[in-house]
Amino acid sequence: MKENNMGKIKTFTTGLVVGLLVGALAMFGIWRAMESKPHSSEETDPLVDGVVEEHFAGYTAIDFQDAILGEAGGRSELVVMEQPVQYSTTLSEEGPWNWEVFRKTKGITYHGTGVYTVDLSEIQKSKIGFDDESKIITIKVPHATLQYVNPDYDKIEFEDTEKGFLAFTDIKLTTEQQNELEKVVKEGMEEILSDPETLTQADGFAEMKVWEIFQPVVTSVSPEYRLVVEFE
Repeated sequence: MKENNMGKIKTFTTGLVVGLLVGALAMFGIWRAMESKPHSSEETDPLVDGVVEEHFAGYTAIDFQDAILGEAGGRSELVVMEQPVQYSTTLSEEGPWNWEVFRKTKGITYHGTGVYTVDLSEIQKSKIGFDDESKIITIKVPHATLQYVNPDYDKIEFEDTEKGFLAFTDIKLTTEQQNELEKVVKEGMEEILSDPETLTQADGFAEMKVWEIFQPVVTSVSPEYRLVVEFE
């Protein structure tokens, strides 16, 4: 009877040991299978199939240069300011023998508009700076220039004609005299509009206009960077 009980205990112990060994092997197999599975997309390493995740190494100058040049490519002369201008002159007509009594004079004021532009076609890669430490992108553009003057000949102001004692008719200009007068008026307006103070004002508007165009482009690449506009 005692020997029968000992046999049962031995058989039970052997089965328990075998069961534990089988269980341990099963768990080891499951662990190995889980280790061999690919990670989820949230755990993917920066280097997948030999391709580095976008901007994992940070931004470079070319990221911003390409974006800015792409925007500038469809633009040329950017209008940055329109400045009203007026030019006054005096017409005179001498009578016979240049006598004062035959002389006639008339004051005239012309109105017009000067248009200032910046040539965006001058923007090249070499003129786009990149400072990663300060997070600043710099664009160098030409100074604003007076592109053209547009006199408005429908808004001419005429003063009364001053006539000598023996001058009875008004001043009449020939076609040649009229063309010469318009040339003088245009040149006079250009001189007024080209004074340093007005050009400085045009540069101020140019800086603002260029920033308004290209800051959103810089932001689209990275909102961490800001644009600074400089003049050549």
